[in-house]
Amino acid sequence: MHRFFAALFAVLILLSLLGAFAEDAPVQRVFMKEDAKPFEEGEELLHFYVCPLLGADSMILVQGDDVLLVDMGKANQYETIKGVLGDLGITHIKYAFNTHPHDDHLGSMKYLINDFTFDTFMTAFPDNYTGDSVIQRSTLKLINEKNIPVERVDDGSTFTLGNAKLTVIRQTKYKSPNPLSCMLMVEYGDCKMLLTADVIGSAQQLLADTKDLDADVLKFPHHGLNKVIADFLSDISPEYTVFTHGYSNTKDAQKQLQKAGIPYDFATWGLIHLSTNGEYWIVEQHLTEDGLRYEEKYMK
Repeated sequence: MHRFFAALFAVLILLSLLGAFAEDAPVQRVFMKEDAKPFEEGEELLHFYVCPLLGADSMILVQGDDVLLVDMGKANQYETIKGVLGDLGITHIKYAFNTHPHDDHLGSMKYLINDFTFDTFMTAFPDNYTGDSVIQRSTLKLINEKNIPVERVDDGSTFTLGNAKLTVIRQTKYKSPNPLSCMLMVEYGDCKMLLTADVIGSAQQLLADTKDLDADVLKFPHHGLNKVIADFLSDISPEYTVFTHGYSNTKDAQKQLQKAGIPYDFATWGLIHLSTNGEYWIVEQHLTEDGLRYEEKYMK
């Protein structure tokens, strides 16, 4: 009898340990479309689209009737951005969020304001901010002429897009435009995505040391032109990464992700679409003929 109770006790301990291990095991939240369980009909989703640009950023978030445009690419990429917005049936944008006023993140805004309506333009940079490739003053002049309200944001600022919560993450110790970029943490239910703008170098280490950066999905910083600080990537621990660029100069960043076992896609090869119901993400990409030529030309 004593042996029976001893064996039973051992089994109970083993089950308890297995249960604790299962609780600590990471939950997979990101799935490729072909591997994913389809969302239930009628589920309320958050959609994220990465425009197929070369050497620039422009991304679109849609939740319910609300639309957020994060960065606006280069001036000569306006037709591509306009085409993506048109294909999505978007004519009105609630928020235009500019991470920093370099011309590869703000260039198309001067054209967008003529063809789309906006509730608010968001920036963390002053009206008179200047510098190499910075177009803050000229862009804000046109925005003000269109009577579009300008909202100032900074580290810790929060706002909502439908049922999604967005938080600005920013450091101000390092003063050049890229390190001063505004990152955005996007939260929808249990799912999180971190859009890292062009944050580079020591700013990444500072943010890793001072902020909670954990996210399922990462928009790789600075178009993937540089590897990221190890602590920065470790703190985020993404299951999936997006490059807003697809060129031979991203190879070091690719090798870093490959070594870490983190899958990635290049928006340059075709529009990337992520959607989530707050429990898991589904990723799909529509490759284009031009995109495949980028692969052949630049990635071999």
